[in-house]
Amino acid sequence: MDSPRLNKLMALLWKNFILKRRQCCALVAELFLVVLLVGILLVMRRMAPVRKSGPFNYSQQPVDQNLPAYIKEVPSKMWEMAFVPSKSVVVKDIVETVKRDLQYNFKG
Repeated sequence: MDSPRLNKLMALLWKNFILKRRQCCALVAELFLVVLLVGILLVMRRMAPVRKSGPFNYSQQPVDQNLPAYIKEVPSKMWEMAFVPSKSVVVKDIVETVKRDLQYNFKG
């Protein structure tokens, strides 16, 4: 427990205490402001209503009916991915899942 880092910390805390003790008015003002701000936060928290939003259950939407016309009528069924990060394994898995689920060929 008697390490040099602990001794440095204790010396720094003692120096800080001596400097704060010399400026008594500033110390009292700092402590008062901290207590005041914490009190204001606690009062505001008590006054604010707590709103709970429960779990949301959405009904399934058919994908084929809501697609725009330019996606429905693809002449060559060849799509191009604009950007896919190559270092992320998770993103690669997502892209492969999209390729498989949409049944489209992606080049790139």
